[in-house]
Amino acid sequence: MLSGTIPHSLTSNGTRLRLLDLSNNKLQGQMLPKDANMTMLNILHLSGNYFEGVISPTISNSPGLVILDVRDNDLSGNIPEWLYDHSSLVALILSGNRFEGHLPRRLCRMKTLQVFDVSHNRLSGGIPSCLDNITFWNKSSPSPTYWDYFAKIPYLWYSEYVRLPYIPSFLTLEAQMSLFIKNRLYTFKGIPLLMMTGIDLSSNQFTGNIPFEMGELSQLRFLNLSNNSLTGSIPISFRNLRSMESLDLSHNKLRGRIPSELVGLTSLSVCSVAYNNLSGRIPFEYQFSTFTSQCYEGNPELCGDALPRNCSTANQLEPEHKDEKEGYRMIDHPFFFYAFVTMSYALGFWTFVGILIIKKNWRHKYFRAVDAYIESLFELLSKYR
Repeated sequence: MLSGTIPHSLTSNGTRLRLLDLSNNKLQGQMLPKDANMTMLNILHLSGNYFEGVISPTISNSPGLVILDVRDNDLSGNIPEWLYDHSSLVALILSGNRFEGHLPRRLCRMKTLQVFDVSHNRLSGGIPSCLDNITFWNKSSPSPTYWDYFAKIPYLWYSEYVRLPYIPSFLTLEAQMSLFIKNRLYTFKGIPLLMMTGIDLSSNQFTGNIPFEMGELSQLRFLNLSNNSLTGSIPISFRNLRSMESLDLSHNKLRGRIPSELVGLTSLSVCSVAYNNLSGRIPFEYQFSTFTSQCYEGNPELCGDALPRNCSTANQLEPEHKDEKEGYRMIDHPFFFYAFVTMSYALGFWTFVGILIIKKNWRHKYFRAVDAYIESLFELLSKYR
C-alpha cells in the first residue's frame, strides 16, 4: 500500500542495491528520480503502480541490469531507442502501458534478450524480420539460459556440488518473474527463470505478415501474437520452433491452411488460431489431437476431427485449387455460354466471308454450288405439285 514517489535516497549515487522490487503498490509520478544512479542494480520490478511519463533514461546508469519489469503502469510515448542498446537486459517487460510507435530493427541488437513482453500497448507497424539475430532465441544458440552472459563475470561456488558461472544468489533464490503464458499467470524463479524464453506482442495494432524468419527462433518456449491485425499465412518455417510450449495466433486476419508440418512440435501444449480466416483441414496428429474446438473457432472454413464440420473434397482443396474451382463455376454461368456461342458464330462467319472476298476462285465455286443447290431444290418441289 505504499504511495507517493520513489525517494531520492533510495536511488542515489553510491547505493549498493542489486535488486529493487516495489511492485504492486500505489506509487506514482516519474518512474525513477531524475538523478537516479544505481550502478550495481541487476533487477528492477516496478510493475502494478501508477507511474507516468516515459521510461526513465537513468536506466542507462545501470549497465548490469538484467530484468526490467514496469508492466501495468501508465507509461507512454515511444519505447526509447537507447533501451535497445542496453548490453545486458535478459527480460524486458513493458506490457499494460500506453506505449506507441513501431518496433525498430534496433531491437535485434539485444543479443542477451530472452523474454520480451510489450503486450497490451498501442504499438503498430510490422514485426521486425531480424529477430533471428537475437542469440538466445536463435537455433544457433547452444542453450537458452543466462549461463553465457554470466560466464563473463568471475566464478564462485554456487552449490557444494556444481561449480557454475557467477550468478548472484538473489537471482536464483529470491528473484522471480511472472509471465502470462498458456492462458495463465505463472511465476518463475531459480533455474526455471533462467531457462525461460518468450515473446509476447499481443493486444497491439501490429500489421503485415508474420516474418518467415520467426521460424528460426527454435529456443522460444512461448509466442503470443494474438489480438493484432496480422495478415498472410502461418509461416511453414514455424515447424522449426521445437521448444515451443505455447503458441497463440488468435484474433488476427491470417489466411490459408494450418501447415501440417506443425505436428512436429511435440512440446506444444497450448495452441490457438481462433478467429482468423484460415481454411482447410486441421492437423490431427500427435499434440494436435489434444487441442479442443476452442483452439480453432471463428474460422468458418476450417474443418476436421476437432470441429463439428467434416472435411469434404471442397474443404480439402489447396487455396490455388479453390481459386481454380471458382473459375470453373464462373465459366459454367449461362452468360459465358451464350457469349461463347455468339463469339464462335461471329468468328466463323467473318472468317468464311473473308476467305470468299480474298479468294476469287473460291467465291465463283461457292456461288455456282449455291446456284446448283437452288435449282435442284426447285426441281424437287416441282415434282410434288
